[in-house]
Amino acid sequence: MTTYHLKVIGKENEANDAASLWLDVPQDLKGAFQYKPGQFLTVENEKAGERVARQYSLSSTPGHHQALRITVKKIPEGRLSPWLVDQVSEGQTIEVQVPRGRFFRDFEQPRHVVMLACGSGIAPILSIARHLLSLGAGHRITIVYGNKTPDTVILRDEVDALAREYSDTCALIHVMSRAGEAWQGARGRIDPPFIGAHLPGWKAVGPALAVFLCGPDDFMDTAESAFTEEGIALIDIHRESFDLVLNDDENEPGLPLTGANEPGEEGPCERIVAVVGGEEYSVAPEPGETILAALLRVGADVPFSCQEGTCASCISKLTKGGASVRPGVLRTLRQDDLDEGLTLACLSHPTTKRIRIDFDEI
Repeated sequence: MTTYHLKVIGKENEANDAASLWLDVPQDLKGAFQYKPGQFLTVENEKAGERVARQYSLSSTPGHHQALRITVKKIPEGRLSPWLVDQVSEGQTIEVQVPRGRFFRDFEQPRHVVMLACGSGIAPILSIARHLLSLGAGHRITIVYGNKTPDTVILRDEVDALAREYSDTCALIHVMSRAGEAWQGARGRIDPPFIGAHLPGWKAVGPALAVFLCGPDDFMDTAESAFTEEGIALIDIHRESFDLVLNDDENEPGLPLTGANEPGEEGPCERIVAVVGGEEYSVAPEPGETILAALLRVGADVPFSCQEGTCASCISKLTKGGASVRPGVLRTLRQDDLDEGLTLACLSHPTTKRIRIDFDEI
């Protein structure tokens, strides 16, 4: 995938092991770097002679900030996060891909949006919350933000300020799992008992409930189960993660995917056509190849990173033909996304003679 060098025009320390980096977008790249709330940037760098790419959510909000901002929590053994947090400084440039991701889509009707975040998971949650609150469309927002202690809270001043600014429509609950005696707020974890205790009140607010989850996968799995057991439909639960491990068997029968515009003719695939950055790439896939692998084999400039279905960089839309998708895709996308033709190219195999897949139309 094409990368661009963006200058770091500001850096702010967040808690004791995280940082926010503001990136300047030159005028001639404004169109390419338009983004939606909740999307992420893929950052690339050379490490020990190896090309490394990692995804970081945008904590800035379109329409509110001129520059882009990523918020990064340092993972001690991480390949890029220690470099970004400890070494990159204002005035340097970093190499990034254009924004991607489908964590959020605007609602057609007012909703009560309950947003649960842990640690650096607040980055996309903050962006989405700010966007929804500023619309004046009747949405109500509840942010539940879990951390260990008050000094580990990332973007706390900004989150608190947003709740104060929209005090009539936004509720904020900080939850600390290891806070000292001075802490006067909620204690413990955002777990099923916590959700069960608060859910009746959240449902009583008025508009239909929608849930957003961002944080460690164990946290999101547990929270999702708690909500579904209380009757919240999966279609109303949205989650974002760059750390998930697929829990399917790659030999399991795949989920069927049909092109949004044309179903195609069944049979061994003869041709994959991909649209990326307004350009078309064409390849005859080899038996057993994923769509992504076939395109990479011919040098197509497609977005990708992990190639294992965990980062969502290769999210794309099948517009013509059919494909089979590993069930693990449902850890990142929902069935309604698949119904629209959306998929991850690294988990998808063509099932019709010709397919057309669009990496731009997401």
